[in-house]
Amino acid sequence: MSHRGVLISFEGIDASGKNTQSKLLYRWLKSKGAEAEYLSFPDYSTTIGQEIQAFLSGKKHFGLEARHILYSTNRYEHKEQVERWLEDGKVVVINRYCESNIAYGVAAGLPLDWLRQIESRMPQSNYIFFLKATSELSQRRKTSRDKFETDTTYLARVSKVYEALAESSNWFSIDADNTVDMIHYEITKLTQSLFEESGAKIFTTR
Repeated sequence: MSHRGVLISFEGIDASGKNTQSKLLYRWLKSKGAEAEYLSFPDYSTTIGQEIQAFLSGKKHFGLEARHILYSTNRYEHKEQVERWLEDGKVVVINRYCESNIAYGVAAGLPLDWLRQIESRMPQSNYIFFLKATSELSQRRKTSRDKFETDTTYLARVSKVYEALAESSNWFSIDADNTVDMIHYEITKLTQSLFEESGAKIFTTR
């Protein structure tokens, strides 16, 4: 493939459907003959990921800045792989990416510019699909949470930051309060339209 690949990331507050919809899109792309890869963050299988899991479960304590540096470092562990996939012309679908660190960090009181800076050397998303959900919807969908997810006021602030970030032209807001099938349908139609507009030759002919 001679063209550079496409990076699509999924963002939204906890239980907005990111994990489900990102996997469904990845499988749909593969079914259409696209060369696609999938990642989800945090990746708890790495050394840094294990540190993240430890503080999320309350076994370790890190300060606010250290937590967000760990989240970012977890992605940098995969930077070379993501770059290779994009150079090979693949579609890379990622559940929670750089913007997640920005939204949650700003909501916690960290400077926007600093958060953008620590994420700036990662390959940037071409398209960001924002699954827009209220904190009330998140609460209804998920009862088992880590200590940071139980603060509904914090989740509401995160949602507001996401909405502000989503004003950028490469963000696409999708109502998360719908059926899985309807959301997936909307995402696949949007993806197909974006590829056609960009001229990216993603799908193989069968």
